[in-house]
Amino acid sequence: MSRTRHLNVLALAIVLASTVSAAGATPLDDGTVRLPCDATDQALCLLPFPNDYFTRLDPSTGTGRAINFLLAEMPRSVAGKPIDPAEWNRNDGFSPGSMVLTFVPGLDLHQTWGTAGLSTGGPNDPADHLADIGRYEAPDAPILLIDATTGERWPFWSELDRNAQTGEDERLLILRPATNFLEGHRYLVALRGLRDAAGGVIPAGSEFAAYRDGGLALNPARAEAVEGIIDSIEAAETGRGNPFDRAALYNAWDFTIASERNLSERALHIRDDALGMLGETTPDDGVVDGNAPAFAITTVTPRTDGARLRQVEGTITVPNYLHLPPNPPVERIENPVENLPGQSVNGGRFVYGPDGLPMQNPAIPTIDVPFVCTIPALAASSPAHPTIYGHGLLGSRRESTGGSTDRLRERNFMPCATNWMGFAEYDVANAVQTLLDPSNMPSMIDRAQQGFLNAITLQRAIVHPEGLAADPAFQDDDGDALFDHTRLVYDGNSQGGIMGGALTALSVDLTRATLGVVGMNYSTLLNRSVDWEGPLVNPEEPGLPSYSSFLYTMFPDKQEQQLVIAILQMLWDRGEANGYAQHMSSDPLPGTPAHQVLLHVALGDFQVTNVSAEVEARTIGARVMDTALLPGRHWTVDNGFFGMEGFPRDGDGSLLPWHGSALVYWDSGNYVAPNANVPPLEDGGDPHEDPRRDPRSGDQRDVFFRTGAIVDVMDGGAYLLCRPGAESSIPRVPSLFGSDWCV
Repeated sequence: MSRTRHLNVLALAIVLASTVSAAGATPLDDGTVRLPCDATDQALCLLPFPNDYFTRLDPSTGTGRAINFLLAEMPRSVAGKPIDPAEWNRNDGFSPGSMVLTFVPGLDLHQTWGTAGLSTGGPNDPADHLADIGRYEAPDAPILLIDATTGERWPFWSELDRNAQTGEDERLLILRPATNFLEGHRYLVALRGLRDAAGGVIPAGSEFAAYRDGGLALNPARAEAVEGIIDSIEAAETGRGNPFDRAALYNAWDFTIASERNLSERALHIRDDALGMLGETTPDDGVVDGNAPAFAITTVTPRTDGARLRQVEGTITVPNYLHLPPNPPVERIENPVENLPGQSVNGGRFVYGPDGLPMQNPAIPTIDVPFVCTIPALAASSPAHPTIYGHGLLGSRRESTGGSTDRLRERNFMPCATNWMGFAEYDVANAVQTLLDPSNMPSMIDRAQQGFLNAITLQRAIVHPEGLAADPAFQDDDGDALFDHTRLVYDGNSQGGIMGGALTALSVDLTRATLGVVGMNYSTLLNRSVDWEGPLVNPEEPGLPSYSSFLYTMFPDKQEQQLVIAILQMLWDRGEANGYAQHMSSDPLPGTPAHQVLLHVALGDFQVTNVSAEVEARTIGARVMDTALLPGRHWTVDNGFFGMEGFPRDGDGSLLPWHGSALVYWDSGNYVAPNANVPPLEDGGDPHEDPRRDPRSGDQRDVFFRTGAIVDVMDGGAYLLCRPGAESSIPRVPSLFGSDWCV
């Protein structure tokens, strides 16, 4: 992510967004009659969420179910417009990273978990569930998430919504999976023995109590399903020898996670279709078959600054699956004040064929996608290592030409990039429209999947011997290629790490990726990011509204804000790592090779929360460099990394190289972020830029990219760093560090 935004771009975006309205659609209907809303939680219609009450049977899907949101159930903006559920109803389940939401009046989680005596009242309170996720395993745990397929409890942490302006009487209970839910699995939720601030047990609502106890319910047709859910929970708990008292239940429900097919089939289909047009029919065999994509070189600029030799710009021809012109009419808008990025036409969506999958647009069959490569100076003496680079939030491919890739060029890597279509600088207007009207979310996500294809096509042009390597722009005076086309890697930061995880899982021409200052799952990321949270009017940056202010203005109810974010995540999964994480490394998607992933994380990152990086690491099966942080620097009570195994060691206890996937923390000395769903306190500088700029980070990536080994570049010491120019901006925590290593 990046906080840098131009006021004029936002102003332009608001004007454009206000002129476009999303078309309505009729939700799916299988003829089944059910009452709107689940009456066990009357705070909002779709609570508790996620919830199989809002699905229907559908034998044609991967899970045997389909989402069945009714228009009348959807959140409505202040303009009275409900979110159009049509695209959501194409899903066969909920997000694998879904936050579980419900409202429990008066709930106190410290009293509920029996940790009130541990509380310090600080931002990293050891009484918080996040400080000790393992509490979910207690035999008498008050909150249970159970995998109905296996009967095993699922790891999670619980928190109350502490987002800005959320009142004490409107804080939703949020359960977040510590490892993503498994695709296609059904999960059971049980709340029992919940307590208020005085320690008193909170009684169940009348509707659930009626289901539980056989009383008179508003929706008696639901009673049989709830009875089955309770029976399944009881069987799972008694089966492992735990006590179970159904009379203590506050609420119980179930939900199903979307299938692998549903999450990835659109992106896989356009990938395989496009590669097939080139003659590639076995993309996962490691052999480059067929033709190179068509491309054109537009500009070649000699460079003499730093580690650069030459900058090459051009366009690559990519099959187009969107119904509106994907590229902006003009790339830059010239005006007397400053040049602004041109904006794409809002609302572009996939064209669907008779098989229900995206098809190439017959009217606009291809698009010419701009790309840029920066050839390093060392390539003049030895062929460079080509790298696909992923840029930050609503940025552009030109980030790859700047300081974010200096450490790579110094080590003879050649970064190449396209824009992240869907989340690039020319998508600002579409993003603002989506925040004002979430019915437009399908456009952002369909564009994001087209963006993945754009990057995959650039990858093929790099690795194909008749691609970029055969063009004089990428050759020396003797006609020899300045880069080695036989080995390609990925490096991305911030949004480039978040979306880069999805691209990695889809890529066939690269098998190693570094995801910098990374996380996944925007439903976890947003509230915890300084990029997202903030006022409509910021005195420090007049006229520069926060991203959240658009959504919060249209949906001012604090409970509804969390629900809308959870709903958006169901589609966001198609365009970021959260929907692909289970296949990012050792369990590849169909027709895709396995990948090795290195996660570089900035401790206390202001923009991408560390907790989401740890969920990602657990989900992909990564190990953790457990020597990287000094004692007391992690927010957990035992300074540990729940569910993650450390690096292997030799007989003397020294770390050995690891040839799998791994998470490595980098510590700039700033304060650790609060446990709650709020951004870090803006005391001192943001470490977000630091890992990518540190030479030792460059060394670690260099070895990893070349050999597949993740090595300890600190010789067993902590991964302390200091970004040049930031020596005085980040206060080293005085209680933990006796000296400032940046001085």
